[in-house]
Amino acid sequence: MKPKFWWIKERYNPQLGVYYVPCGQLTISEARRKENSLYGTNCMKRFETEEKYLAEVMKLKKQGKRFYMRQG
Repeated sequence: MKPKFWWIKERYNPQLGVYYVPCGQLTISEARRKENSLYGTNCMKRFETEEKYLAEVMKLKKQGKRFYMRQG
């Protein structure tokens, strides 16, 4: 079984600007597939623990960064 880490996608969209997508737990190969984009670019940020992942989400929110929260 492949290890899973916690990930946040930093999305650079030419029309919408920069925003963040909390992706939860993924394997490295799953995260790499999410970096691909037909329009704009993505950068996946990896966290070893859920606590570090959630702390980063809170830090970015406190800084006023924009988020897109996936449904389902």
